[in-house]
Amino acid sequence: MDGADERYARYTRPSETDPDIGAFVDAVVKDGQGWLGAQRELATLVVAEKLGRLSGILAIALVSVLCVAGVLAMASIALALWLGRAMDDMALGFLTVAGVHLVFTLLFHVLWRKVLRDRLTLAIINAVHEND
Repeated sequence: MDGADERYARYTRPSETDPDIGAFVDAVVKDGQGWLGAQRELATLVVAEKLGRLSGILAIALVSVLCVAGVLAMASIALALWLGRAMDDMALGFLTVAGVHLVFTLLFHVLWRKVLRDRLTLAIINAVHEND
């Protein structure tokens, strides 16, 4: 019975020779607590990884948007100045460019409501639930 004693040594109290149900329950509870702790740490790690990825994507998107906005602003000013010289009226050049921006804004608003909003939402959901 040497093999049996070694197998059940974890469930035997130090002062006894036979396995004890109380020691067995204590070992199961301890193992369960260890498993729950590991699951909590795993969930924390997964959430931290997803947040890290999302913050990286947001940082790149923010820098890209700022750069594109700067280019668009400079191009708009250049176009307004060029149109102003061509029409011999700077104010009219700037108003023309403002009208073009207004048309683009209205077009974007219509496209956003009909097509883009659902696609963007789906892309974000897929990015969050993506498994690498």
